[in-house]
Amino acid sequence: MTAAVEFILLAGFLGSGKTSLLVDWLALPEAADTAVIVNEAGEIDVDGAIIAEGGTLPLSMMSNGCVCCSLTNDLVFTVRALLEDRAKAGLPPFRRIILEGSGLVRPGPVLRSLSPLAPLGLRVRVVTACDATRMGALLDEFDEVAAQLAAAGTLVLTKLDLALPGPAEALAASVNPLALRVVEADRAARARAAFGPAPPVDLPEPPAAPAAHPHMSVLRATFSADATWEDKLDWMENLAAFCGDRLLRVKGFVRQPGVAGGMLLIQAVGTLFSPPVAMSGSRPEGLVVILRDLGAAELRSMDPGAPVRISVYRAGDGLACQPGDSEASLTS
Repeated sequence: MTAAVEFILLAGFLGSGKTSLLVDWLALPEAADTAVIVNEAGEIDVDGAIIAEGGTLPLSMMSNGCVCCSLTNDLVFTVRALLEDRAKAGLPPFRRIILEGSGLVRPGPVLRSLSPLAPLGLRVRVVTACDATRMGALLDEFDEVAAQLAAAGTLVLTKLDLALPGPAEALAASVNPLALRVVEADRAARARAAFGPAPPVDLPEPPAAPAAHPHMSVLRATFSADATWEDKLDWMENLAAFCGDRLLRVKGFVRQPGVAGGMLLIQAVGTLFSPPVAMSGSRPEGLVVILRDLGAAELRSMDPGAPVRISVYRAGDGLACQPGDSEASLTS
């Protein structure tokens, strides 16, 4: 059976080193089965021109504005065209398609726009380039940076020749403890870690003493023993409606009563929830919720009577996947 094509959204604020990271990857032999879509917010597609200098890879350029703000049909059409042209040429499917978003991209709307491609079963993930020299300042000023950091499955620290990685890595871990963090000075090794085989789904331990950012909250939601499946669905639906664009990421496990095994992997980027995935083995129930400009008190006030407990996500909470658990897929 042919493996599903992986769709990687490469995010990162203006000047974060996204294009350099992508060019480093495309120089490696492992990138041979990669197609690239470049989305520039300006009329002159500088990044696309830089990448095109690297060789004869399949490259599509979208210069109709930031893809999360423009008509989503353009992205869907571009992805379909890449896949169809590949098949017409009698070549095997791409292993991955990388969309380099503009510096202002918000991952949630982009992933939501891919819903017409659900029958293709794309495996979707977000890689975010993080400028180690100014991550804190950018996070203070731009909501887009918070969205890009929190949505990532992989956070890649860049410009490590200009800054010590410790403070930036600690900040990244406090904002998004769910992500794999790539802290690698060697450019080729950094690119391999960013775009190579996806790591197993994991909910790693958060930092023992997280340097909490004043605009960001990483919370844990656990349901009471008497909560019904309908209670859980209602609470997650209310969560998306109540938080809106302040909801950046949700990930964890929810038990579905009456089903053998019964544990489901729940994931969301922004308010877009992926289809639940049945999990094998035993693991504690709970959701990690990453929010901007909302804290535990506000989240409790959303539905005071709901059978759920809200607390700060701390080391030792023990939400963890097993090796081999599947990553989120865009499926029908």
